[in-house]
Amino acid sequence: MIYYLGDKVSVIDEKTRLLKNKNKSWEYGYNEVLDTVIISKDGTLGEVYCISGINIGLPQQPDKKEIINYDKTTKNQKWEREEIPNGLTSENWDSKKFEQYIDRQFKWRNEGIWIYLNGKPVYLTGTYWHFLQWFREGAKYPSLRIIQSELMIFWEACKADNRCYGMQYVKNRRFGASALGNNDILNMGSIHEDKILGMISKKGTDAKKIFNRLVRAFKRYPPFFKPETDGTNTPKTELVFTEQTKKRKQGEAVEEGQGLDTSISWHNTEINAMDGEEIFMSLIDEAGKYPKEVPFDEYWEIVKTSHRLGSEIAGKAFVVSTVNAMKKGGAGFKSVWDDGDPLKRNNNGETISGLYRIFIAAKYCIQGYFDEYGFSVVDDPEEPFINDKGRKVSIGAVTYLKNELDGKKDPQKQYEFLRQFPNSERDAFRDEANDCAFNLVHLSEQIEHNDEELENNERGNNEVERGNFYWKDGIQDTEVLWMPDPVNGRFWIAKDYHPPAEYRNKREKKMIHGVLAWAPVNGNMGCLGVDPYNRSKTVDNRGSMGSIHLATRFHIGPFPNDAFILEYIDRPKKVELFFEDVIMASVYFSMPFLPELSNEKFLQYVKDRGYRHFVLNNPFKLWKDLSDTEQEYGGVPPQDAKIGEYQFYAVEAYIQDHIGVARDESKRTIGEMGYMPFTRTLIQWKDVDPTKRTKYDAYISSSLALLGNQRRIKIEVEEPKPITIPFKRYDNSGAISKAM
Repeated sequence: MIYYLGDKVSVIDEKTRLLKNKNKSWEYGYNEVLDTVIISKDGTLGEVYCISGINIGLPQQPDKKEIINYDKTTKNQKWEREEIPNGLTSENWDSKKFEQYIDRQFKWRNEGIWIYLNGKPVYLTGTYWHFLQWFREGAKYPSLRIIQSELMIFWEACKADNRCYGMQYVKNRRFGASALGNNDILNMGSIHEDKILGMISKKGTDAKKIFNRLVRAFKRYPPFFKPETDGTNTPKTELVFTEQTKKRKQGEAVEEGQGLDTSISWHNTEINAMDGEEIFMSLIDEAGKYPKEVPFDEYWEIVKTSHRLGSEIAGKAFVVSTVNAMKKGGAGFKSVWDDGDPLKRNNNGETISGLYRIFIAAKYCIQGYFDEYGFSVVDDPEEPFINDKGRKVSIGAVTYLKNELDGKKDPQKQYEFLRQFPNSERDAFRDEANDCAFNLVHLSEQIEHNDEELENNERGNNEVERGNFYWKDGIQDTEVLWMPDPVNGRFWIAKDYHPPAEYRNKREKKMIHGVLAWAPVNGNMGCLGVDPYNRSKTVDNRGSMGSIHLATRFHIGPFPNDAFILEYIDRPKKVELFFEDVIMASVYFSMPFLPELSNEKFLQYVKDRGYRHFVLNNPFKLWKDLSDTEQEYGGVPPQDAKIGEYQFYAVEAYIQDHIGVARDESKRTIGEMGYMPFTRTLIQWKDVDPTKRTKYDAYISSSLALLGNQRRIKIEVEEPKPITIPFKRYDNSGAISKAM
């Protein structure tokens, strides 16, 4: 049974399943008819569970007397290592004398075992049984953990599935994931002929340490599993198996020699490590912490080919890691993770990365919260329990983690705690709190809110409408209309905040500084920020995006105050299309825009089209202090360090006051979630380095929109006129009043 990681599913009728069980005709591997990966090696199929999007078929639970611990009381049904018999540890051991014992060890190594633990039947794969029984890196053999066992069931499915290159696991701290991978490297390497197995980690020295631990475990291997090596028992870089084990030499009905001409080696952390070799199995450790020169997404694309022979997947990768900050190796790991969704496959039936991803919440993995049988104690028990260290514990892991989190009053410390002990995939991929220029806690809260509440998909979310603007009847300078286009739309607009008809397409001709041009009439309500790009196409067919944002200001009108209601991050095939998009957006909302003065062609286009007064001037300079170019075109120069500082502080203040959960009642109700439905912009705010901001187009345009709203608004007020009294006035100085 699976207790933590999966849900039981029905994929076949009982009659057919039992008939094939009787004939032991179920085959190990992916069954296309059932869409299930069968990991049973005894020809049977038992319960099927869906784990991380993969249907996995376990072997049929055997009769009670074939399950280990069946003859013990429930309380005493625990995992116990089977000690090797006396006389079997010597060099000249007699295989005939111990034949039954040895055969059982090989059978369990291949098929796995069933065991009762506190009255519950548990299936352990052969790989996990090997880990518990024969893999000792340190002072003692590992303890059984049900959660580890279930991860190994998932790993067995990855090995069995011919569509899969392996597993990508976001590991929990102190889980033992590297040891589990190391265990199977030794297990697989010592039973297969003519194979190459390798390991790599965040540094060459780390890979060497893992290799040294494997060598120590190999030295403790039982003689019937232990193949001969090519020389020293303490190799420094490569362990080479040259001959079969004595069991395989002396056995009569045995297949080809086991472990012959197979090598296990560690590699330095280089972009071409293991490239060009035919890898049978790899342990790729701490892949979320690789150095900048070896981004994991690029490395995986290279080494992935080493796990393939022609069109056939010939090797499996055991990829495990905690996740560094995105700028410190985490981004490449997350990129591969995003491509490992089993629900998104190419026409060959493989995920985009080729790997199957799996996440396990910290609540299942906390040291001290395993009972003496190996089960995770997640919720508070009815009575105190004895954990696997012999200590009495009265709460479960969920309460423990909550107490730890609540004890950290600083939101940034709470954020970092969730990153260290993730309860969700999102927690695991949080950036380090001190690795963001802005308030990462607020940004992460808003991004998570958008992901969870706004029904995000590739076409936007339920708060945002995607589409394009166009001129009515195709005639410029008439009326701008909106056309929804959920597939190819360049604009993303908050659904509820299109301008009402009485505010839309409003403009007037004005003479300002000797220039007669169109001017907007809703300038007191908000501003657009624009970051233009220069060419329709660069030499390498790449280039920055054109970016537009509309931010409102405090006003009396139809829009929310201090909110972003439009986002545009796109690169039309012709740069003139972008120029026209800017004009149409500004006319539609009848609001001005503040552009970066980095593309005079763009601003010349705007001027020639008669919209110079839609372009704001530098809001921090008087007209007389502007340069000739600034006076002619408007906008702010990108080289101005002061403007860069103002942009940073504007975004910083906006995030603090309006993004994420409110903690200060001066701006919003405490506990209220901010309104910012444009997740792409939030991600750029999270990732931007303000000192190297050129590739963060959304950061530039959104900050310019905020700066544009900081300008002083001149409100035109008519001169007061004398009030005319429509009645006659009288002189009352005499005895009789006289009309004046």
